[in-house]
Amino acid sequence: MNLGSTIIGIICITLCALPFILTSANRKKKEKQLLNALKEIAQEHQSGITQHDIFGYCAIGLDELKKSVSFILRTDDAIKPQFVNLSTISSCEIANITKSKHLDRLYLKLKPIDKNQPEMALEFFNADVNYQLNDELQSIGKWNTLINNLLKSENTSAN
Repeated sequence: MNLGSTIIGIICITLCALPFILTSANRKKKEKQLLNALKEIAQEHQSGITQHDIFGYCAIGLDELKKSVSFILRTDDAIKPQFVNLSTISSCEIANITKSKHLDRLYLKLKPIDKNQPEMALEFFNADVNYQLNDELQSIGKWNTLINNLLKSENTSAN
């Protein structure tokens, strides 16, 4: 009787835990794919990744030695890569778009030194894709600071 109850208990616990285990494994697999894609983008531009973050549907990486940023935005049907050589950028700032007092989009906006070149926008959050914010606000603040610090060190060493 005790053995039967124990076996039934183990089976119930396993069945309850299985969705969490599968979800976690799937998330880690997607994160690994994004990181590999991020490294590939950096390598295509003779760069590397010294720091990175993966969150939601995007990934960002920084090469502090080459002063470059690699970024990936994953959609349902494609991966949109972006590569930025920070020696061509004058400033970095956080830009957000709100609708009806709700955050709709969150970008890291990179302004080029050459005024004839368009600004680059790295999308950290889009309410149409992801319904709620997770760590995007903290992450965009961190990356804004990292990039601005690199830009300041670039300007200081150029003078």
